[in-house]
Amino acid sequence: MHARFRIGLANAPTPDLVHQLRNYGEYVHGTVAGKALVDMQQVDSATEFFLVEVTDKRNLGAVMAALRKGTRPTVPDSHFTLERL
Repeated sequence: MHARFRIGLANAPTPDLVHQLRNYGEYVHGTVAGKALVDMQQVDSATEFFLVEVTDKRNLGAVMAALRKGTRPTVPDSHFTLERL
């Protein structure tokens, strides 16, 4: 079972928001390491969104919890959207 999530900007991209999205992608990559796939090339070039893919359903709950937990305190959650594809 594969589950894919799209993490994107909630508003029109600005240089600051794109920078925050890429930083958040790095944070997500570290948080879900070993439980989900996050393509760092995609994160580093993201301007609107990046994808997170869970390939083992045993990890789905932990990954969803990590993604729902939100961003670091320095970045308001209202800047990003989380969508299951």
